[in-house]
Amino acid sequence: MTEENKENETTEDENVVRKTISIKGVSADLYRRIQKISNDTGKTIGQVTDDAYKSFMGTVENAKHLSDGFMKGMKEGSSQFIENIKELEITGNDLKEIGRKIIFKNIESLTFKDIDNETFDKYVNAIIMVKTVTIPKGLSKAKILLKGNFIDKIVQ
Repeated sequence: MTEENKENETTEDENVVRKTISIKGVSADLYRRIQKISNDTGKTIGQVTDDAYKSFMGTVENAKHLSDGFMKGMKEGSSQFIENIKELEITGNDLKEIGRKIIFKNIESLTFKDIDNETFDKYVNAIIMVKTVTIPKGLSKAKILLKGNFIDKIVQ
């Protein structure tokens, strides 16, 4: 289904060996749409296709993570979603007041204040698709990494 040519290409911005690959069975309409995106963005068709593959793989991985989180939540009791917010500052007392596991999702800037590791573990189930997570000095970055998915930046 794919044929590889023998020439390799290494890009400067990635440590990835690129090979020329032909993919059979791509619909003409889809190829034209990818070609238009390529022309509009100034990227090569290969770069646009790579971006599409990365996006698709991220979606699949996110779906698996959400599915795993859902099953875990069903076992531990329901989680509350806090999502689609530009900026949010939340304290340990806020988490205690909510009183159950929380999934933070699709937040541009999430700031945890006055929260310790124990409270974080007890009330934060997941952090998904958050651009910047700011945490206090006493909160472990490792805890954010273990509960996070698609986080651009962690600031302590």
